[in-house]
Amino acid sequence: MVANLLKCQAFVLSTQDLGESDRLVTLFTRTNGRITAIAKGAKRSRRRFVNVLEPCTLIQASIALPRTTGLSRLDSATIEESYPAIRTDFKEYLYACLSCELVSLWTREGSADEGIFDIFKWYLTGLSEGTDPKRRTLFFKTRLLTLVGYAPDFEACIRCKEALEGPIQFSVSEGGFICKACLGGKDLIASKMVHAGVVGSLRFIQKADPARLPRLNLTRSTMNQAWEIIKRIHCHHLQMMPASYKVLSSI
Repeated sequence: MVANLLKCQAFVLSTQDLGESDRLVTLFTRTNGRITAIAKGAKRSRRRFVNVLEPCTLIQASIALPRTTGLSRLDSATIEESYPAIRTDFKEYLYACLSCELVSLWTREGSADEGIFDIFKWYLTGLSEGTDPKRRTLFFKTRLLTLVGYAPDFEACIRCKEALEGPIQFSVSEGGFICKACLGGKDLIASKMVHAGVVGSLRFIQKADPARLPRLNLTRSTMNQAWEIIKRIHCHHLQMMPASYKVLSSI
């Protein structure tokens, strides 16, 4: 039995076939967080769900929530924003799919988080306006780590708590950055050192108003190093490599 009907904005994160005629849809809503819902007859209906259930689409959804346990049911949906420009470039679309996957992995069923909803909307809007997809995705996944409470301290050494200055090293197992003074001789490996400018850039990304982020000047080296650090943190805490990372690394 159904307790109530929820009408809200929702992002389509992913879909998969369910039986001969239905689809299982993963949505992210502002009011109820992540919701997994059955779209009855979605594989057959040309009228109810045409072009609506594509990943990276913002929809106005009508969702029948279960009274106790079980799946929700997506009764109807209309497109609010499809971000068509994202779909014209394959690589850009892959970055968007990575972000959809990260939202799905980091959020819980029925747990609202308006901060994630808002930054995800900001991310897709900017991506559709032609901003560099890797750069925009770095901004998004760094802010996402902060919102879910797993971002490292970009200000101080994880060991001595002193301010980070000069060449430093990132330890995924310790969950933070280690200053040169705290590194023993055998641990001081040049290939693993991180320039302080990389950490400063990540600190800015974490704290700045999103409107200011496009102004951040990132060299290719800084961009690549920052990307790998944030990727390692995501994979470490999720205890898996998101599938979209594997696809991106293959192209």
